[in-house]
Amino acid sequence: MQILGNLLAPVRDKWGSCSRRWLYFTGVNGMIVDGSGVINGQGEDWWGKALLFEKCDGLQLSGLTHINGPGFHIHVVHSKNVTISNVTITAPEHSRNTDGIDTTNVEGIIIRDSIIGTGDDCIAIKGGTKFLNISNVQCGPGHGISVGSLGNNGQEEYASDIHVRNCTITGATGGVKIKTWAGGRGTVERVTFEHITVSQTNYPVYIDQHYFHSKEQPQAIKVSDITFSDIHGTCTTEKAIVLDCANIGCTNIILNQIGITSIDPKKPASTICNNVQGKATNISPSNSSCFKK
Repeated sequence: MQILGNLLAPVRDKWGSCSRRWLYFTGVNGMIVDGSGVINGQGEDWWGKALLFEKCDGLQLSGLTHINGPGFHIHVVHSKNVTISNVTITAPEHSRNTDGIDTTNVEGIIIRDSIIGTGDDCIAIKGGTKFLNISNVQCGPGHGISVGSLGNNGQEEYASDIHVRNCTITGATGGVKIKTWAGGRGTVERVTFEHITVSQTNYPVYIDQHYFHSKEQPQAIKVSDITFSDIHGTCTTEKAIVLDCANIGCTNIILNQIGITSIDPKKPASTICNNVQGKATNISPSNSSCFKK
């Protein structure tokens, strides 16, 4: 399918009973969607999902510009071997829930060479995602590139084998992060963020196991084998690196070659850790007491 012109969503009162999604493809294997056209969700009118692909193995999506989604711009669900490349996604900085690209129960996905600026996560890696590679993505504004959130309302969710590299994050409220709700079940494992540049970004490096200020619970999603490497730039608050793990602890967390400074001289950058086991090499700001013995 080739989109060459401007595809304009109906205004809110014309959506009727289809308010949860606009463009929906299901069970189409080997689908190719490309072109130089623009998909305009007119989200400023209300902010459901604009473009949803479900059970679309072998999907290739490239070249499109997608603006003002009424919710998630692109959501890929229950699919395998997907490639998204050379897309541009934009929405106002303060528009709610306008994630750029979301993945749920997807195995084997490549996201590359794209520009994403929204009011929420540029890319959100949701439960059931594994073997995902993200590279050469410009993110900002937005909430950064996230694994999660996972485990809301005690759900059991998993994400693994994720590699994010050669990305820039500018003017975002988050950088590269993992976010889970207290009381959730499952695992996040084998995740690498490397060669990342952050500029004027809140929380550039963040593991948040108490997402949305959820209170500590006896159970939690297990976070392990996570690497943050070669991440440099500036933050807007003093919290450059935050590893806030649940009481069960995060294990084998590797920090390597990180240098982040605050743009506010009155709020020097810092590293904050709770319940973390791992290793740090050549990081600034440093914290000698960061990791559990």
